[in-house]
Amino acid sequence: MRPPGMRLGRLPHDPAALAAAPRHRFGAVPPPAVLDRSALAFTPGLYSNDTLPDCTAVALANAARGVAELQGYDLVVEADRVPRFYAWCIGNPPNLAATDGANMLDVLTLQQSYGFFIGPQLLVGRFGSIDVASRSALAAGLARLGPGYWGVTLRERDMQRAPIWDVRPGRDDGAVVGGHALIAWDYTGLADEATVRLGTWGGWQPATWSWIAARLEEAHGVVWRQLVRADGTFYDGLTADDLVAEVEA
Repeated sequence: MRPPGMRLGRLPHDPAALAAAPRHRFGAVPPPAVLDRSALAFTPGLYSNDTLPDCTAVALANAARGVAELQGYDLVVEADRVPRFYAWCIGNPPNLAATDGANMLDVLTLQQSYGFFIGPQLLVGRFGSIDVASRSALAAGLARLGPGYWGVTLRERDMQRAPIWDVRPGRDDGAVVGGHALIAWDYTGLADEATVRLGTWGGWQPATWSWIAARLEEAHGVVWRQLVRADGTFYDGLTADDLVAEVEA
């Protein structure tokens, strides 16, 4: 039984749909060996993911807020707008607490087609998937696009919220609990034992790259044109057109 305050909500992905989704291509430029964003006072929001299986909408809101943080400003996301967006993604059922969650590709496609109304504004982002089998691509996505919109499958041991999520040879991590959407923020290195900082349930959860290799099932990056700086660039100096060009047509 999962502890209180830790709902999941990512429905299993469709491998065929995921394979057909647009994909980010980062070329031959290697990712930075270390990506350290600890100087930024950014904390992911909870947005009712303690009581509702709305993690797919929560992670998307936190990804957008993370991009804004990297740009040097705060993005206001009204708290009730996130569960309302989740409800819209699954057909506005009367009892959200009794629902099972949403598919990440459905959530991404809806916000790309119709937008994600966060209260002060409507966000519309161009998304692309990232190869989960390529650590280099995952790291490059964090460096170039900002927070990663990642989908994992958690096991019983993961629900204990250990100081670091890790896997060890021969250790039984228990049965599969379910799918979860979260954001990836930065990393201490690219070796198996190096950690990636994940944002979930209103806080940070470090996980080793070994754990990510065992749990990650889908990864996506989003380019929001509304979040560019006044000069039309993102924090890394690239424009929205530059980043969108990296998405396979």
